Amino acid sequence: MAYLLLIIFVYLAAVADTALAEVLRVGNVTPDLVALVAMVWVVLARNRWAFLTAGSVALLGDLIAPGRVGVGAAWMLPVAFGLGWIARQVRSSGPAGRLPLVAAAMTVWCLGLAATTAALGEAPLPLATQLQQALGAAVYTSAVALPVLMVAGWARTNGAQR
Repeated sequence: MAYLLLIIFVYLAAVADTALAEVLRVGNVTPDLVALVAMVWVVLARNRWAFLTAGSVALLGDLIAPGRVGVGAAWMLPVAFGLGWIARQVRSSGPAGRLPLVAAAMTVWCLGLAATTAALGEAPLPLATQLQQALGAAVYTSAVALPVLMVAGWARTNGAQR
C-alpha cells in the first residue's frame, strides 16, 4: 500500500512541478516537489534501503526536468543514504524533528545539483547565481515540507490507531 501511495504522490508532484511551476514561482525560485517526495519517503521509511527508492524517484524527476538525465538521481542516492542513516540514529518522531533533517538534505541536494550543472557547462547563469537560486529552492522546498511532514505524521498516527 505504501508504494501505491508513493506512486500517486510522485505523479501529483510531477504534475505540480510541470503544470503549476509559474504559479508556485517566488522570484526566480520554485520548489522541487518530486525531490521533496523522495526526501519525505526516506525520512519516514523504516528500512535502510529507502534511499534506492528515493534515487528512483529522483530519476523520474530528472526525466521531466530540463538538462541531463541522471544528475539529480546521482546526487539523491548519497544524500538520501545520509538522510536515512541520520534519521535512524536520531529517531525523530514528529515534524519538528524531521524538518531540519529534510531541510539539510534538500540544501545539500540542491547545491550539489547546481554545482554539477555548472561544472558540466550547462548552467545558463553564473555559478554564484546558480548557487543562490539553488539555496532559495532548498529553503522554499523545505518550507513546503513542513505541512507535508505534518500530514504524513497524522496519517501514520491514525493508521497505527486503527
